[in-house]
Amino acid sequence: MEKHPPQEPTLVPDGTPTTGVSRKVIVRRWAIGIATAGVVGWGLWAVSDFLENLGGGPVRSAADFRKQDIRTREAGRQTIGDLRPGAGRADWLREVGSTSCVDDLGFDGDGVTRKQPGYTWELRYATEAEYRADLGKLRAAWEHRGWKTDDKPPHEPLNSQDRTPRWPGITTTDAHGVTITMGVDGYTGKPGLWTDGGCVRYNTEDRVSGRKHTGAAAGGGPGREGTITYDDGVRVSIGPVESIKPTPEMTGGAAPAAYTYRVPVTVTNRSGAPVELRGHDIGGYEGANPGVERLTSYPSELAGSEPHVVSEGDTTRLEFVYTARTKPSHLELVYAPGGLHSSYEWKLSIP
Repeated sequence: MEKHPPQEPTLVPDGTPTTGVSRKVIVRRWAIGIATAGVVGWGLWAVSDFLENLGGGPVRSAADFRKQDIRTREAGRQTIGDLRPGAGRADWLREVGSTSCVDDLGFDGDGVTRKQPGYTWELRYATEAEYRADLGKLRAAWEHRGWKTDDKPPHEPLNSQDRTPRWPGITTTDAHGVTITMGVDGYTGKPGLWTDGGCVRYNTEDRVSGRKHTGAAAGGGPGREGTITYDDGVRVSIGPVESIKPTPEMTGGAAPAAYTYRVPVTVTNRSGAPVELRGHDIGGYEGANPGVERLTSYPSELAGSEPHVVSEGDTTRLEFVYTARTKPSHLELVYAPGGLHSSYEWKLSIP
């Protein structure tokens, strides 16, 4: 009988020595194991992604929310510019609330909230022909930008008395995920424009940052005044501190403090969304200003429960008032223009 030399053992990918048929079996099992692990990993990723989307998407920053809010407003303003003159105005916008952007399943933890930026603009047309002409212009503008345009069928009548115009509409989604729709409102029967930025889930503490700090806000010694310009174009200037004579309204009839100071705060809004100012936007460090007290009734613009709104392109000057029993060497403050911007330190010199 002819004898065959024994086979040399070989190694499969995991380093296990084997020979003959057993080697093929082990290689096949090894390949199946790798494939199974890949399928399991993909399944876990898919489930995680599904739950994240179900919970409102990933947690973003408050700065991201403000950016999307600005983009949602700007999408409407740009669309108004694509229409015939007089069909609408950029400042006719009205905020639209959303009942779908809520945390029904408890995904939002401490410091996390959600909001859906959405706005509507009323449009005015004398005839259906004017409306349809603008609809065609808008379709061409969107397709030129590479956006897919979908037709929106005319409004279905609510009842036999419904006289809402049966005019069609169109909708698209821009490069920033903002949905833009032109059509006829089923309730008012008037043509309109709507923008929807989508539900944004964000951390309220991760706010818009300041990109430029000067003077008393630069982190050095006390200065007469300082300025911070934020990433979204909002600019805050504080100072110089002014020594003033207190009025009876300031003291409430009591003996005036030895020293009274007026601190001007100027907020210039060069962003694409309003800024809401409140009295608690300004504060001081614990123990940083011993013997110094802020009169909370000043400025009067912030004395009520409603915020003071600085519209896009506007500037607001507020005057805070402080009293002191003894003259401080300087004044240390923290300030943020509203709840979506980071607060920073000011070290102001005293006259």
